[in-house]
Amino acid sequence: MKLNVVMPIVGEVLKSPVVIGTMIVVLLYLNFVFFVAHYKKQPPKPRKPKVAAPVAATPAESMSDESEADDAEI
Repeated sequence: MKLNVVMPIVGEVLKSPVVIGTMIVVLLYLNFVFFVAHYKKQPPKPRKPKVAAPVAATPAESMSDESEADDAEI
């Protein structure tokens, strides 16, 4: 076969919707395969432990504590 006979046939085959759709599906599949093959999960960031702030005693509580302490000594 001569090249001038083959080129129109190849052109019609490449313009076919079935061939175009198949190529799109194959390219998407290969893209997904390479993504999974090269995927590296990032290590989780270390969390800082939350430190609870000390609760300051209100003056009313501290007075009642002192009076209870005085009663206990008697």
